[in-house]
Amino acid sequence: MFNSLPTPRQLNWNRVLLNAFWIMLLVHLLNQMFNSHNLLPDLLILGVILLLECIYKWKTVHSEISITIGSYFISSLIISFLSENIHVKPFFLLLPLLVSMIYLETAYLLLSSIAALLYTAVVFVRTIGNDDMRIEMFLTMSIIVATLLTGLAVIRRGRDLIRSLESSEKSEQDLRIQNIIMDRLSKIDPLTDLYNHKTFHEYFGWLIEHQESNPFPMQLAILDIDNFKKVNDTYGHSVGDIALKQVAATILKHIGADDFAARYGGEEFVVILTAKPFEAAHEVMERVRTGIAGLPIAEMEGKSVTVSIGMHDFQGSRSKSLVFQKADDALYEAKKTGKNRIVIL
Repeated sequence: MFNSLPTPRQLNWNRVLLNAFWIMLLVHLLNQMFNSHNLLPDLLILGVILLLECIYKWKTVHSEISITIGSYFISSLIISFLSENIHVKPFFLLLPLLVSMIYLETAYLLLSSIAALLYTAVVFVRTIGNDDMRIEMFLTMSIIVATLLTGLAVIRRGRDLIRSLESSEKSEQDLRIQNIIMDRLSKIDPLTDLYNHKTFHEYFGWLIEHQESNPFPMQLAILDIDNFKKVNDTYGHSVGDIALKQVAATILKHIGADDFAARYGGEEFVVILTAKPFEAAHEVMERVRTGIAGLPIAEMEGKSVTVSIGMHDFQGSRSKSLVFQKADDALYEAKKTGKNRIVIL
């Protein structure tokens, strides 16, 4: 319990209690100045608080237990030096009990109560013959017991509230995680981890609209794996899935952070290249093409697949469908004229 790092909430309560001790010292000092010239108790209390401040700053992990023990010393010093005529001084014994309640620590509260009751019992025994004083001590013990019982209820209620809050926070966190997962599932192709068909059209449409107010270089490339049906027929669909994953990984390896890649459907992929001139975009897609062609697939006896690519450089205020159609026509031309090549329209 004492070696775990305190939470920010605990640190805040430590600070609040230390501030309360400083206020108590100030009030006690003012009382001494007007009613007594004995500054010894104030100096002793000051020493205790300064020690607690040092522990709070440099030994944070021990701050809670130190403040609890420190409250014993402060209350004991106040009681010891107050005049016997001040009948309320036993109530300073409640200080450690209140501190224990703030920390929601049952063990602290029980120890504080036992110490307070022992003190009042000793005073009760010493006041034999003084009925008024014995009645006062008996009432003090009754108040301490009542405070103990109230404190136990407060601690139990406080812990229930903390558990309820933690449960609520966990439920909220789980809901956020579920929303993130669902959002990802709605946007990502589960096989290749690229964006899916729907997300491509949403993003591509947004880019086309954005071009009207803020023109920037943009190219669209459509890729199709050559003879993919033969791969599935020869090696099976599981190997076909492996080929799709490797193609997707190669695409991601070569495109930039400003680019966008998606699995359009089946063995077809789309890449949106931005923030670069057409020549640079063409070089990127050429690296993608050669990278795929040069990557052996162990499950295909070390053979590789190839892709045909159609590219279109966005110019002017063309519609999304027209830009896509141009790139698709270029892909068709690449397929028709030999495959494993890039055609630009």
